[in-house]
Amino acid sequence: MLVIEDVGGFAMVDMIATRLPSFVMLGDGRVIMQGMQTLEFPGPALPALQERTLTEDGIQQVLEAIEQTNLFTSDLELKGAQAMIADATDTVFHLNADGRQVTVSVYALGLLDPSMDMPQGVPASELEAHRLLSQLRDSLMTIDTSVSADGWEAEGWQPFQPEAFRLYVRDVTGEPIDLDLPGQVREWPTDDDPATVGEEQPTFGNGTRCLVVEGEAAATWLTELEAANQNTQWTDDGDRRFTVLARPLLPGEEAACPDVTGG
Repeated sequence: MLVIEDVGGFAMVDMIATRLPSFVMLGDGRVIMQGMQTLEFPGPALPALQERTLTEDGIQQVLEAIEQTNLFTSDLELKGAQAMIADATDTVFHLNADGRQVTVSVYALGLLDPSMDMPQGVPASELEAHRLLSQLRDSLMTIDTSVSADGWEAEGWQPFQPEAFRLYVRDVTGEPIDLDLPGQVREWPTDDDPATVGEEQPTFGNGTRCLVVEGEAAATWLTELEAANQNTQWTDDGDRRFTVLARPLLPGEEAACPDVTGG
């Protein structure tokens, strides 16, 4: 299993809460990534996640590319770029393969030019690690061309269907509606009270609550969110209005609402 995600950085707390890994390869060979995103606003309520399955040979091609970096022998944290770059994210590689569990974290990946003169505070070995990890990430983000054709079970990507979500619900009753960007107003689709679902998230600072939905409730919300956009609001009785930010849960992720810290 390999997961690549960006953590931290200077961003709004709601963006951090709904941030998805940029790359996931599961033990069964499934690869999950974000597909093409539209430029329209308001855009879809759900990100366009897609999946495709590697053969055993394809999995080994990915693992070989990881081994060639020589950086995944043990946990590694690279923070030297903080000496010259502020408010960037940490790109974290989580590898669980062949009995090894290794985490490699690198600050400001892609923002250092490996061909530049030695930046102050960044040793040569770390600059080389930036180069190797940037190459690895780039090859994985274009995996359908970096892995040979016989490394895939079948041609083409398919839409990923989440089986669980984190929902971030906020009461916006009484707040003005943007008439220039009218959203759909839809009925709250489940029997629970949107004003009391889940647990309040203090770091949002606006009363946002988080809950996890699975099973039938997740299927209901999948249908609901596929019909919604980023400007949609939900009402339970015609008077109260709520917004919902959805974070699909990927296979292996904990069905819980983690603490979120904004930048």
